[in-house]
Amino acid sequence: MSRFVYFLLISNMIANLIAASPRIFFAKSEEGAIVTMVIALFFGVFMNWALITSFKAFPGKSLPQILSLYLSKWITIPALFILGVIWYVSGLQTLITYIDILLRFLTPEMSVYLVIAMFIPVITFGVIMQSRNILFTLELVFVLAFPAAAYYIVKLYFAEQVSWDHVGIAMTFIDNPPDYTVFSTAIYLFAGAFDIIIFNSFLNKKMTFGIKQALIVFVLGAFALFTTYFIPIGVLGFDQVESILYPWILTSDSIRMKFGVIERVIFIFLLLFLAIAFLNITIHWHVACKLFQSALGIEHLKIKLREKVSLIIVVMIFWLIAIYTTLKVTEYDLFLYSKYYFNTIPIVFISLMVLMFAVNRRAKS
Repeated sequence: MSRFVYFLLISNMIANLIAASPRIFFAKSEEGAIVTMVIALFFGVFMNWALITSFKAFPGKSLPQILSLYLSKWITIPALFILGVIWYVSGLQTLITYIDILLRFLTPEMSVYLVIAMFIPVITFGVIMQSRNILFTLELVFVLAFPAAAYYIVKLYFAEQVSWDHVGIAMTFIDNPPDYTVFSTAIYLFAGAFDIIIFNSFLNKKMTFGIKQALIVFVLGAFALFTTYFIPIGVLGFDQVESILYPWILTSDSIRMKFGVIERVIFIFLLLFLAIAFLNITIHWHVACKLFQSALGIEHLKIKLREKVSLIIVVMIFWLIAIYTTLKVTEYDLFLYSKYYFNTIPIVFISLMVLMFAVNRRAKS
């Protein structure tokens, strides 16, 4: 499996660390959150296996190219359009969350319009970049951010503020029945690899998903879920964590670097995660843009005309919706709509796998 698939997987896990996912987990902390995450961990590995296996026969081809070869337009166009909406909303959800975090913790006196204006040129430029360049940018950011991320994680696990007694209390609720919302939210952390529906066109080698790859995805998922859920509980307490809007922000603010240049770890945390968030939004919207291009037939136009149309789509439609939604959606609305969105992820996965199963059958025949 290509290293870029791992980068896509990890970036999605990190970007959702301080979004709505932890709040959904903590809301069900006494109602089966732990057993549900364990089930989701195994299902997440299965998701990635099914995805890589379904694309194995089509190296160097994106989903729009594959569907156009083997399925009719009556199926291809609606499927690509629906998937485009799913990927756009994924990026939009991250965008709204991080704008709210910036306004609360880093730039409380700055206008929301100015904060949005800071995102527009960077993300727009990323969306209209070549797909190959986005993958290389993702790799570069990971290489540069890895030392700070590794230090931050080690600091978290060995901090005096982490009470493992609270973690033990949370563990006592492992025997409760699973919850569907927690399940769908947890498997969304594994959905980063699904960006290969577009980026697979630049992965020319046939990918495999064996025991080695399954173990890597399992370990990454287990670490992400354990860290996302138990570390805030250890720092903030089992009883209090459910009522906190952004538990990971307070968790980071509880950690200090005694001999560091920057004493409060939260500044490193926010800058690091902001960089990953920019990339995550860019990747999701880039995929959405490509899906909409294929659904609307824009990719069949001449290259120069296609670039102009793509720019219009990104700037005029994507950002108009994003700005309007950011200004109108409240904290409660974002949490509620995020749950609705996460609940669609298993349905989207099953539908996509059914499509790929039909395509593989036709390709073999």
